[in-house]
Amino acid sequence: PGALATLAMPVRHIVMFGIKEGTTEAQISTLKTGLAGLKSKIPEIKSFELGFDLKLKGGQTHPAGKNRSCSWAPTFDTKEAYEVYETHEAHIEVINDCIKPIIEPGTRAAIQYEMEE
Repeated sequence: PGALATLAMPVRHIVMFGIKEGTTEAQISTLKTGLAGLKSKIPEIKSFELGFDLKLKGGQTHPAGKNRSCSWAPTFDTKEAYEVYETHEAHIEVINDCIKPIIEPGTRAAIQYEMEE
């Protein structure tokens, strides 16, 4: 095996979840601020995308179920960097303070994968 075989590939983590009825705009704003703020608190996050569903008709009436409300997709240099983020105090704080109070139970879906060029 050459040197290329040992090079770490960037890792992307994508998590999506539904937001329960009755969630306030203030709670959504707190969620946005909390997630976006993780990059300054966890240096292992190299970049991220944060998005909220547009609630288009096709996404709300899809035969396989309606779209999730929120998507968070940070990128890391390595699997190990992702694992630092996964257990980081600031990440756990956002989960407990911003996500758990508003998540629609049973709607979380996530994946971590290596980003091949």
